Parts: sequence; C-alpha cells; structure tokens
Amino acid sequence: GDRPDVRPQGAQNFAVMGQFCELKRDVVFTVEYSVRSAMAAVHEMTGMGRPPPSVAATDRNPIVLLRAARKLLSV
Repeated sequence: GDRPDVRPQGAQNFAVMGQFCELKRDVVFTVEYSVRSAMAAVHEMTGMGRPPPSVAATDRNPIVLLRAARKLLSV
C-alpha cells in the first residue's frame, strides 16, 4: 500500500497507528481499523498483549457473495 507498516522496517522505538499505517486485508477509516492497528503496535513493540484479531474474509465466503449479487440484481 501507500502507507507504512504498523512498525516500519528498522523502527525500534515507534509505531504508526490508525489511518496512517497499512494493515493487510482491512479497510481504513473504521474504528475497528484504528483499534486493530493500536493492538498490533502494542503487541509488536512490547511483545505483550494479545495480537489483533484477524480480519474476517467475508469477500471469499460464497454465501456472502451470493447475497451481495442478489441485492445488486434486485435494484
């Protein structure tokens, strides 16, 4: 992406959070993104705390895709 990782390569004493960092398979400008990036920063910088929860892969779920297609075609 066009933004740095939560903990940029070579960074030892800082991390980037919120809309200013890149998280894989996530959508920026949501509260969940900000919380997930903060959790990742704490986990990567201190090694403590639990890692952020993974992002649900709903874009690869056939049921979700079928519902979306039905909704689009019914408009």
